Amino acid sequence: MPTPFFADLVRELCHEGGTGPLMPTSAVPGHRRFADAVPADAQFHYAIAGIARSEEWEVGLGRIDSAGRLVRETVAASSSAGTAVDFTPGLKTLALTVGAGWFAESDAVAASLSSGLDSKQPLSTTHASVPAGAASDLLTVRRGSGWANLSLSSLVFKDGGGVFSVNGPLTCTSGSAAAPSISFSADTNTGIHNPAADAIGLTTGGTERVRIGATGHVGLGTTSPAARLHAASSSTNTALIQGTSARNLWSYADSGGVGWGAGAGGAGVGNYSALLYFLDSLQQIRFYTAGSERLRLTETGQLCPAADNSLSLGTGAARWSVLYAGSGTINTSDAREKTWRGAATDAELRAARRIAAELGFYQWNDAIAAKGADGARYHFGVRAQAVWAIMADEGLVDPTAAEGRPGATPYAFLCWDGWDGGDRFGIRPDQLALFLIAAQERRLAALEAAA
Repeated sequence: MPTPFFADLVRELCHEGGTGPLMPTSAVPGHRRFADAVPADAQFHYAIAGIARSEEWEVGLGRIDSAGRLVRETVAASSSAGTAVDFTPGLKTLALTVGAGWFAESDAVAASLSSGLDSKQPLSTTHASVPAGAASDLLTVRRGSGWANLSLSSLVFKDGGGVFSVNGPLTCTSGSAAAPSISFSADTNTGIHNPAADAIGLTTGGTERVRIGATGHVGLGTTSPAARLHAASSSTNTALIQGTSARNLWSYADSGGVGWGAGAGGAGVGNYSALLYFLDSLQQIRFYTAGSERLRLTETGQLCPAADNSLSLGTGAARWSVLYAGSGTINTSDAREKTWRGAATDAELRAARRIAAELGFYQWNDAIAAKGADGARYHFGVRAQAVWAIMADEGLVDPTAAEGRPGATPYAFLCWDGWDGGDRFGIRPDQLALFLIAAQERRLAALEAAA
């Protein structure tokens, strides 16, 4: 009886239907995906349970093919009288399990073997040779005038994965920095030793580099760490982590200025390429790159740019996928900061009415690739290129060039970003929505005047 493949906690969701292969989409919380636990084409017991249609279910033997689909090869039982269920598309679970019939068959085989071996014990010289052991293996050893079976798990043994297992404490000599007690056959002066009571030392090249003391303090470059993390340096620049050319990757500043820096200290931050700057006097954290401050984490927990209206969050080529917030964004709308042009022109209102007719539902291509056409959700909006074309047709913006690059536009709701190797069109939906509302309001006003 072939033994099917087994693995724990493998269960995924699925939305497909029919009698053929089913494509898993994502792991059920607390479980693993088939692709992460089951080799391709390894046969295993499966269970399919409908969620949207709980009356539909099926168990049997199957495999995961090269495309990642569950192929149902042998149906053991189902809601369709033991035949393959023609599942209705909708939410269901696919699980790796153990079939009840397999247990019954295993018990029958075990009983048959047991009855034939009760009175027999083969000679050890007839046993097959194996390259590795298992924890449940037994060795027959001489004990006094008799014999005893010794579990392999009580010894150091090499398992099927090539790992030597030790089922119990491993005790070594203390060793030293020059000759650590745990080292490597090709590098005997690199490893772990016990430099003092309740302490661990990490050694490379015969020199201790890291010390974990009896109090739990960790020392880098010191054998007497005085704090939870104590980094010591014999150089004049005692940066915690230092890059090349005296450029500090991380730095610390107390109320007197920069405590560790390539410069002279005081109020400056020294010579650096990137800097994490703790300012105790203001209880702030400041982030620097390329010699300039970029972000601040204030003492009250706000994360803000170093200068007002100076940085974007993400770029056209590196976007955030989803923004979660407790309320909507606040955009500056102070009349004192605006030069007012006034209401939309007739051409602009015509464009707005045409853009409103362009509104429709769509699915993102990457979502279809990940979830399938049935699983990808519908969004509602416009296609940026279509909006640009309508505005150009009304003579409001320059048309898009033959190579796909847009022309000039004075309208901020039309966006385009280009970079080496790519480009992307976009819109500002809040401004576009207000633009469309203005056209609708003008249209309603005209209808009411004509009534």
